[in-house]
Amino acid sequence: MLDAGIRRQWPAGSLLLREGELSDHVVVIEAGRVKVSSSASSGKQVLLAVRGPGDLLGEFSAIDGRARSATVTALSPVTAIVVPGKVFRALLINDGKATFSLLRMVVSRLREADLQRLDYGAYTVSERLARLLLDYAGRYGQTDDDRVVITLPLSQTELAHATGASREAVAKALKRLRELGAVKTARRRVELLQPDLLAELAEGLPSVHLDADGDGLPR
Repeated sequence: MLDAGIRRQWPAGSLLLREGELSDHVVVIEAGRVKVSSSASSGKQVLLAVRGPGDLLGEFSAIDGRARSATVTALSPVTAIVVPGKVFRALLINDGKATFSLLRMVVSRLREADLQRLDYGAYTVSERLARLLLDYAGRYGQTDDDRVVITLPLSQTELAHATGASREAVAKALKRLRELGAVKTARRRVELLQPDLLAELAEGLPSVHLDADGDGLPR
């Protein structure tokens, strides 16, 4: 499949796939990271996932022929292989092992989506943000002395899209986390200074650091 594709490069901020467009090629990332996002009719944006090297994108439209369900944007310079839809479909028809691998990937992403929906319904904005930062630290974090640096260049707006909250609510939650000493932030940079404390807040556990008004925000 890769031999039948074309290697392309995209600078940070460019679109690899656009929500609503009619195309059926798939993209296999070789280097760099992208964000997958979708928008509601109200205009509200949701960050669905972050993908990186080895990830496959665009498989839904390649299989069912429908319009793209999400937009894929480069977070950093990206190198990827673009494979025509007909080549991808032929592979799935002729190679059962490849088809099963794709099925496992789809199931994994469905589980991920289920957990995301649970977070939206069961946790406060502050708790969702803490859970998201811990998840990103586990996937994309680099240990630097006694802290973990998240290497994704995400803005507060993008963090808000990922948590299903307003930018103002996320900014408030980040401010409280900084005051508590749990995180340190800079432009498109988040450092986890106390992951254990963040994990406590992520589960909504009682803490002496939380205000008694029950808003779930650390003081």
